[in-house]
Amino acid sequence: MKNLSERLDKYAISLSAMCVIHCLFVPLLVALLPAFGATFLSDEAFHRWLLVGVLVTSSSALFLGCKKHNQWRILGYGTAGIGVLFFAAFFAHDLMVEEGEKLLTILGSVLLVISHYKNFNLCQTGRCH
Repeated sequence: MKNLSERLDKYAISLSAMCVIHCLFVPLLVALLPAFGATFLSDEAFHRWLLVGVLVTSSSALFLGCKKHNQWRILGYGTAGIGVLFFAAFFAHDLMVEEGEKLLTILGSVLLVISHYKNFNLCQTGRCH
């Protein structure tokens, strides 16, 4: 069980980082290489599918870790991060300028990375019950 939680934390951190990279670099690539704009990476659906992966791995990893170390506030940070990402993926595009959507995605991703980092470290330092 410990290995599963650790692997999920690492995978979820990677997915959160992919969200940030996607938001920062896809617009640059579309500007530099207009043909790139026709790929699935520039589609809004890609962002939403990435969110599905983040939701599954993050909720599983954080729940398993918090069940072990009883620091449930970490799950709260992660849930807040997922909520911000969800809002950015489904509502921010229509309600905000593109920069606002990017900032929300980065904020949500950073919250998730922090929560997974804390979750991972608590399990590594032997604070798990």
